[in-house]
Amino acid sequence: MGNCQASDAATVVIVHPGKKVERMFRSVIAREIMDSNPSHYVALVVTSAVVKSVNGSPVKQLKLLRPDDTLLIGQVYRLISFEDVLKEFAAKKCLKLGKLINERGLLRLEKKKKDVAGAPSVPPSVK
Repeated sequence: MGNCQASDAATVVIVHPGKKVERMFRSVIAREIMDSNPSHYVALVVTSAVVKSVNGSPVKQLKLLRPDDTLLIGQVYRLISFEDVLKEFAAKKCLKLGKLINERGLLRLEKKKKDVAGAPSVPPSVK
């Protein structure tokens, strides 16, 4: 009695996009899961103690695994579709691009203000 909780902890938990939960009682290589679920990636669910959400709870992040990585017993993994991975990368790229544009735009504005204020400008050939 009471051993059912211990056996649940001794599994690899894989959460599918449809909220289906698959449990495996042995370590498995990510490639096996990816082969049985075409156009999906395996991601490790990582809880960040440093980054907090608005309500103060820890933020859960996903770390994509390589096909040769081993899924360990006691960990929770999620299957993520190829399209979701592309959307996430595009969103991060847009965010970084937006930051870069803002930084470059601010630098250009500051440079123009200095040029207008009478500061000597550097010839383009020197840059």
